[in-house]
Amino acid sequence: MDMLKEHFAPENVDLIGAIPLGSCRPQDSLGWHFTKSGKYTVKSGYDTERFAASRLSTVSRSGPEITPLLAGDWGAHCPPKIKHFMWQVPVGPDSFPTESVYANVDHFLGSTNPVSQITVFPWLMWYIWKAQNARVFEDVMDNPLDVVQLEEGEANAWLQAQVEVEDEDSPNLSLVPNSRQRGSTSSLPNLFTGYRCFVDVSWKATDALAGAGWVCSSFQDSRSNMGATNFRRSLSPLHAEVEAFIWAMRCMIGHDYRDVAFYTDCSDLVKMVSSPHDWPAFTPYLDDIKIDQAEFSSFSLSHVPRNANVSADYLASQARLSPQHVLFVNNLPPNWLF
Repeated sequence: MDMLKEHFAPENVDLIGAIPLGSCRPQDSLGWHFTKSGKYTVKSGYDTERFAASRLSTVSRSGPEITPLLAGDWGAHCPPKIKHFMWQVPVGPDSFPTESVYANVDHFLGSTNPVSQITVFPWLMWYIWKAQNARVFEDVMDNPLDVVQLEEGEANAWLQAQVEVEDEDSPNLSLVPNSRQRGSTSSLPNLFTGYRCFVDVSWKATDALAGAGWVCSSFQDSRSNMGATNFRRSLSPLHAEVEAFIWAMRCMIGHDYRDVAFYTDCSDLVKMVSSPHDWPAFTPYLDDIKIDQAEFSSFSLSHVPRNANVSADYLASQARLSPQHVLFVNNLPPNWLF
């Protein structure tokens, strides 16, 4: 840290010191720093380009504002490829806005328009475009009525599929009315083997330290083991969530608990552990998780609502608020007990 302080501005020292290194030394790889996962997305690319262009452009504009129109494209009920296609349609050449393109798209997408066809219009645009390509590149001329019927069928089938997916994804959870009720597990299965370990973190941008806590119980013993610690504030709350989870995993390994189901109220943590290649910004952490995961005979990480993770959250908050470095495992101070 002394070398960092010597060569970098004070406001950058903490940021540099918080960069995760991991225990492994992976090869250098490209990363995209405009998404939290580190993975490039088309939307983030356009957002970044638009932001840069807005800072450089000094040309005064007149006529209708295109931003609400483009925002309406992304809110349409259709697949991402059709949203992207619609987003490009109003963005014409330098002579934009052309009255016909803007007016027609706004006419069908504007939610306040009495003739708005926001559900059907994106699909109709898409299949007219495909029919035009077939005519130009394949010399195939589709019947306009067939194009409309195909569009209606595909749109209705896709919308129905979204309803069915939403029904399948809606969990039938019995949540506790009091969000601060300690250790609620009403949404968890009653029968389980091995150990349950609930993990949480407490992070605040203005604090130098972040706190982590975990609570572990066994199906054979009603008593719970607990742990709490604090550490240098990470780059973001999500970075702190990962660090807390790695610490909890290593505590379980140290206790020789090898059949463990972990629970967190951070959905992004669950996503990155299940799909590590989609989160390149967290590769150093994920490599460590992969190594530690091999120590378990049975391992899982699941998402729970916050009111089912209150105990771990309380321990993490107490650790963050401590003015000194703390590390407690099963020997918590009396004032930390619930």
